[in-house]
Amino acid sequence: MGSALTSAGRLRLLEVAFEEGISHFDTAPLYGQGLAESLLGRFARSRRDALTITTKFGLVPKTYPAPLRPLLPLARIVNRRLMIPLKQRASASAARSAASRTAPEAPGPARLNVLQPDTTGAVARTNTQPPVPYTAMVLRSQLERSLQKLKSDYIDYYLLHECHSDYLNADILNCLEVLVQEGKIRHYGIGSGRWQSRQILEQHPNLPWVVQIPDSWSDRDTDWFALKGHPPLFTHSSLRLSLDADPGSMVAITRRWAELTDQDPDRPELLSQLLLNVALIKNASGCVLFSSRHARHIRSNTILLNGLEARSAAVETLLREQRQPTAGA
Repeated sequence: MGSALTSAGRLRLLEVAFEEGISHFDTAPLYGQGLAESLLGRFARSRRDALTITTKFGLVPKTYPAPLRPLLPLARIVNRRLMIPLKQRASASAARSAASRTAPEAPGPARLNVLQPDTTGAVARTNTQPPVPYTAMVLRSQLERSLQKLKSDYIDYYLLHECHSDYLNADILNCLEVLVQEGKIRHYGIGSGRWQSRQILEQHPNLPWVVQIPDSWSDRDTDWFALKGHPPLFTHSSLRLSLDADPGSMVAITRRWAELTDQDPDRPELLSQLLLNVALIKNASGCVLFSSRHARHIRSNTILLNGLEARSAAVETLLREQRQPTAGA
């Protein structure tokens, strides 16, 4: 919603999503410099029974002096329109450079270096301090603020935002169970990184955690989270994380996708189409989250869903090729 200067423009994006059949909306106190929950609440007020909503506990936005708050939406737009495009152009330039250096004489199936899930614990954060105290009193207070902003009596999915296993204690776990019994939340879970989520699921296997994790092309353990967590599994950030991991390899993968689907390899939306297809197929029984600042992108993504079955064979071929060992390795 960051490209719209006015609340009316942001609400219109939500309206377009709903008109296109999207009925789940993900937010948090942190998002939109603290404005996203209130905006979603305005949109959802007249159609609450037709929607499901996720919001979160833990991370909170920075506080700004009252005179500066009206300028926050403008600052966000300047950042998106000036700073982010500069970073994207730099990433695209690096990808083109990598592709030109590695062009083979006789190209075979495009491959991407696979990042195996880390199971050693080497990247696990220990002795971390939570952003807010993990107590029942603080959780209830933040939940009540979210309910007020969302203009709702309940939250469908209430997630612990960027939670680590060492944040958890009996007080917070009991509070989540009580809130379900009270009807203020319908499901609770974790919205964190893959390794942190894995730790929590392994240490507290008997709790009905709903899991929301980032997902990229190279993540191969998505099924593990779908089996260990309470449905649905939420995944997000496929486009951003895949590009961050290896932009040069994604150029080759995209050209292979164009070949398999008989499309122009220079179509600008080809890469995002590919990665959204992969994310949907990897998490076929769950929910794949995406964000957009343009109504036309929302519409194109929903159109993409209608042709998913026809492209599933091409996606499976790419995934199979990616898993095969390189000749001579």
